[in-house]
Amino acid sequence: MAERRRHTGTFEVERTTGSHEVLDRLFVYGTLRQGQTARSLVANSVTRTVKAHTTGRIYAFPMGYPGFTEGDGTGLVVGEVIWLTELAATFGLLDAYEGADFARVIRQVTLATGEEVWAWVYTLSDPAAVKLGALIPDGDWVRYWTEQA
Repeated sequence: MAERRRHTGTFEVERTTGSHEVLDRLFVYGTLRQGQTARSLVANSVTRTVKAHTTGRIYAFPMGYPGFTEGDGTGLVVGEVIWLTELAATFGLLDAYEGADFARVIRQVTLATGEEVWAWVYTLSDPAAVKLGALIPDGDWVRYWTEQA
């Protein structure tokens, strides 16, 4: 399997977005969202949070977390864009937390205001892993997880 991990380096950002800006935004759709179990990992690094969505699909896994796939573009995934500080340390921590099952990639997301921005997002490294999870039809992990409790 080819390595899909993306780094915060400017080359990848410029190649994908066409911009030299530092990409300090992360789209979170699961346990890193406000009020969820892993939010404490980044809480001290978050400077701003805006509700957002992107196309794709998310799947709930029995271990208690979701996984994102880009899919065919017809699904909608609900989440937040968070702006981060201390990028090297924060992404180092998050990359370790997400592990080999996830790759950090750059994609466009739509903020609640309607503005489209580029953001990092953790996607399943192996799209075939979806067979181990259950599709969340409306793409909202928080609603899904709350209903399971």
